[in-house]
Amino acid sequence: MDEEESAEVHDRGEEWMGTVAKEFNQSETAFVWPLPNKSTLGNGRLCPKQKNTQSPAYAIRYYTRSGQEVALCGHATLAAAAVLLHPKKIEDPKQNHKVAFFAKNDDLGAELLVPPVGSQPITSVSNCTKASRIAMNFPWKNVTPLSPAYDSHEGVLSMISGAFSGSSQALSFTEHVRHIGTTDGKEDLLIELTEECFDSLVGIKVDYGAWSTWEGYSRGVILCCCASARKEESAQQSIPSIDFRSRFFGPKVGIDEDPVTGSAHCALGPYFGNKLGKSVVIGRQESDRGGLVECILKPDDGRVCIVGTAVMTMAGCLSISI
Repeated sequence: MDEEESAEVHDRGEEWMGTVAKEFNQSETAFVWPLPNKSTLGNGRLCPKQKNTQSPAYAIRYYTRSGQEVALCGHATLAAAAVLLHPKKIEDPKQNHKVAFFAKNDDLGAELLVPPVGSQPITSVSNCTKASRIAMNFPWKNVTPLSPAYDSHEGVLSMISGAFSGSSQALSFTEHVRHIGTTDGKEDLLIELTEECFDSLVGIKVDYGAWSTWEGYSRGVILCCCASARKEESAQQSIPSIDFRSRFFGPKVGIDEDPVTGSAHCALGPYFGNKLGKSVVIGRQESDRGGLVECILKPDDGRVCIVGTAVMTMAGCLSISI
């Protein structure tokens, strides 16, 4: 978008971004524009903290395929950072490979990582010669347990039973739910299941409309479980053990099931880090496309450093007027 002096968006711009996002029809589309007068010196939000170097500053906004704005999106931020920090755009190899994003509610940071010589790639995408491995500094989100004393538990259990009512076997979610809670601001509902129950849901047709029957959250539903201790082998490489598995459904923002949800890991990372006593956890989101997400926890800063990999597949010029 055109250069602006402010991170605020004119009403006309919001309408335009929503229309473009509908046309692209992706889970989320990111829009960025430079903020040349925005200082990032001493910005503790950058990952890692950056005190002495001015990083390029950009406003960033996210819209879903329904044209609805959401406050934060991980993989759209990853994509934006991959474009802005693409090696072809960096003229001086010694320059700072970092960028600061100013989202609607959060200040974010991203850094292009150079893997150590001989390091093991975390995924096959990481092994691609054109891949950009990027660390993003996101806000820490706590999970507040729902009180069993209220009717909330029954409502959640009824909702999840309705969403997976197409199962050929009767699933007793009551016996398999380990934890029910909501993230900060009741944005997302987190439901931890046993791994046995999580596996039993694979391949079951989901009634996405059922996710909206419980009103205690505003954005999405996170289903998750601890991963059993095993090291998976692929034909090409050894993949590091994962700590947890997840799926994300966003019916209230126009997303049936999200491929990989970086913003959900702002809560998943701290939740499983605390549960497992780890400062670094790796999660696998198990949608049809799926992906691995590495979470480096920084409780003292109230931040989660999320590491991901992106490959630029196309570039072009968009011409549209509304």
